[in-house]
Amino acid sequence: MSKKKNKFDLTTLVHQGYLKENETLYFVSDPKKACSVKKLPNGEFKVVGENGIATVHAFAQWCLGTEPPEHASRWLRTQNNKTLYELWHADEEYADAA
Repeated sequence: MSKKKNKFDLTTLVHQGYLKENETLYFVSDPKKACSVKKLPNGEFKVVGENGIATVHAFAQWCLGTEPPEHASRWLRTQNNKTLYELWHADEEYADAA
């Protein structure tokens, strides 16, 4: 029986240890377009790029110049070449393999 996927949440990825504050994330198609993970005063994590503070979705939309055709987490990757989408589903894939 398949579990329903949790909603994407950058703050959760940081709390789970997949990302760190100030970690740089790169747009998959153009690594010159980058942002970093920042903690806001309210405790929530967002990304900060040259256009200011944004959600992952808004940053991916800015990089693409249009609405992302797939989930925005597929368009940003870490320095280790893992997309946010892969990190988001890492626990689920591990559980399915067991």
